[in-house]
Amino acid sequence: MRAPITCCDYLPMAWRSLLEHRLRSLLTMLGVVVGVASVLLLISIVQGVKAEVTRQIEQFGVNLLFVVPGRIDASQPFNPMSILGLSTLTRADVQAVQSVPGVKRAVPIMFIAGGARNGDRWAATAIVLATEATWQEIRRTPLAEGRFFTADEENQLVCVLAHGVKQELFGQEPAVGKRVVVNRVPFRVIGVLQQDESSSIFGSAGWDHLIFLPLPSAQTAMRSEQIHRIVVQTVPGVEPESLIGKVKAVMRQSRLGNEDFSVLTQKDLLKLIYTVLSLLQIALAGISSISLIVGGVGIMNIMLVSVTERTREIGIRKAAGAKQRDIFWQFLIEAVTLSLTGGVLGIVVAVVAIEVFRRTTVLKPQMTLGAVALAFGVSVLVGVVFGVAPAVRAARKEPIEALRYE
Repeated sequence: MRAPITCCDYLPMAWRSLLEHRLRSLLTMLGVVVGVASVLLLISIVQGVKAEVTRQIEQFGVNLLFVVPGRIDASQPFNPMSILGLSTLTRADVQAVQSVPGVKRAVPIMFIAGGARNGDRWAATAIVLATEATWQEIRRTPLAEGRFFTADEENQLVCVLAHGVKQELFGQEPAVGKRVVVNRVPFRVIGVLQQDESSSIFGSAGWDHLIFLPLPSAQTAMRSEQIHRIVVQTVPGVEPESLIGKVKAVMRQSRLGNEDFSVLTQKDLLKLIYTVLSLLQIALAGISSISLIVGGVGIMNIMLVSVTERTREIGIRKAAGAKQRDIFWQFLIEAVTLSLTGGVLGIVVAVVAIEVFRRTTVLKPQMTLGAVALAFGVSVLVGVVFGVAPAVRAARKEPIEALRYE
């Protein structure tokens, strides 16, 4: 009695078939290679960005709240006023928040567009923040030159440069005592922060590309009273979440009952950012997965051609006693082997590409075991889905007609 044939028995046959037509097999699995590599690379890049965003936000510390203009909730994840650069926050709101028991300090922030220049040298990508001297108490950054401005200097036209901006405007020359023009207003440099390596992934949007101005003098120079953010630091030992209700209450009172603002924790900020990044990841992965569909169609076409070419072989096998299921599994496993091999090559390509990104760009992709497992699973699924039709066609061939085929 013939022993039952297992799937493992078909693997050597599948490999022989693929190796007999090496070039054709390689070209067939090319779509799967590209699809798996691109999807895996995109997922790894997004994971790396998420890790970097988390690290950036956590650098503030864990005892912070953020008051932003506009209502932000699950049904409205984006803030239209922030996008337009508009804000209804005022100094009175800052003072109201500062009066809440458990709040150590409330620091206003004003964004200023336009970059900065020093003569003919521009730092167009710099982000200009106008704030108070107490900012340095929230996020302490060592200085390479000079000092941070004090409360007594908040009405003076002075500024503090981050390392990246200083390099763009002054190169290796000392910057303290020199002038930087922001929106046609000259500010005297009194300090330069030390380089912050953690900002590299965000390029111009990181901590290394900031210019700090005193808020009162900046509001006078720019003729604007807007406050775009209020950063709230709680007293040590007080959980930020426990003050959300109190901060909202005093803000509503300050704004005559209007709640056209939101109070967010760092977890809320991360949740919003993760939502956007996840949607972006799904969209990009969906687009790049088209290559997998193309690769699957290519596998099905080649397997159909292979069935036609091997019709006589099928007839001989059936005449020797092979059953329909034996023929079916033989061709299906060939298709899965073809697809899975393409998936493995795609993973190898993705690993190489990730290493290239790490060495040559500011991106730091992170490949996870879950992403690799997903790549394997998708490769098997593509082989199964697009290999069934050729396998069924091969299994249904009549032995006599197949033997007559030339």
